[in-house]
Amino acid sequence: MGYLFWLILTIIFTVIEFMGSALVSVWFAFAAAITIFVSLAFDNLKVELTFFTIISVLAIVFLRPLAKKILSKNKDNFDAEVIGTSIVIKKIVDISKEEKIYDVSYKGSIWTALSNEIFKVGDIPIISGFKGNKIIIKK
Repeated sequence: MGYLFWLILTIIFTVIEFMGSALVSVWFAFAAAITIFVSLAFDNLKVELTFFTIISVLAIVFLRPLAKKILSKNKDNFDAEVIGTSIVIKKIVDISKEEKIYDVSYKGSIWTALSNEIFKVGDIPIISGFKGNKIIIKK
């Protein structure tokens, strides 16, 4: 088929992968990229297709679980583990309503926090839950 075909296929699979975030076509892009070198060594369609298929299957079977494991370590899972964690009030946004709004520091970032209690800048409340992407705090 020729190295140009496999190069174009590599680019197509890479573009498809960048359009999504589920590790779907990266394995085929990887296999197509390696098949470029095989097509330079062997000018045989059956050899190229067989090699591409085998590399694709091996990448899916062995590399995909490893990649998912590595990528899942980088995600923050806001669940029961963080309830009770202390955070710092950085700014009072609005305390005129029943549900007061604050900016808090959590894991080095500023988050919006909600509470029925009144806090001052520098106070250290604890996380009692989450409401969408906002942290619920209490004394």
